[in-house]
Amino acid sequence: MRKKKYGAWIMGAVASLAISAGITSAYLAASTDTLQNVITAGSVRASLIEEKWQPQDGMTVYPGQQLEKDPAVENTGENDANVFLEVQIPAEMIALVNEETGMKTEKRKTELFAFDPNLEYWELVGREEAEEKVIYVYGYKSTIKPGEITMPLFQQLRTVFYLEGDLDISKNYDVPVIAKVIQANEEEPIAEIYEKYLKQSEEDSKEVL
Repeated sequence: MRKKKYGAWIMGAVASLAISAGITSAYLAASTDTLQNVITAGSVRASLIEEKWQPQDGMTVYPGQQLEKDPAVENTGENDANVFLEVQIPAEMIALVNEETGMKTEKRKTELFAFDPNLEYWELVGREEAEEKVIYVYGYKSTIKPGEITMPLFQQLRTVFYLEGDLDISKNYDVPVIAKVIQANEEEPIAEIYEKYLKQSEEDSKEVL
């Protein structure tokens, strides 16, 4: 029996957040679609789509502000595909302002953005805490046929109620959204497909070394 190759067509969009000095506002740079890496099995192609995202809407961002951002993936290839979206949220040791009481909380590692995933269509298949970010991976619950588009993973990004002075004003806080698209395998749950993809990616990396 021939081993199935879990190759992926990978693309990403990055939003950069730079905290402004003196006031609790920020600058969110334009999102760009960039092909980062290609490992294919068959004809697997896709596009990352954000219909509601307008770069000018992110020019000034305040604590607690909601930003329209709706990442989805279109299958532009010839084969059915399984789709995954990775979202990297920056995290820092900061205090927050309690929305109800207005009181300051103790400093702790906090994600600077929040989003509400559409769990009707997407399933959380991975979560990893790194030093300065938290990485989420969601898999689309159904296969996507050529020409079809997934439902957006979420509709908005929200900034946390951070305190002035807690964030490094010279630092950019990026929110990469990376799509990974592999040739469909309808026989297995989406979480198992992702686990096999990770294992094969690790094996392929060892072969290169």
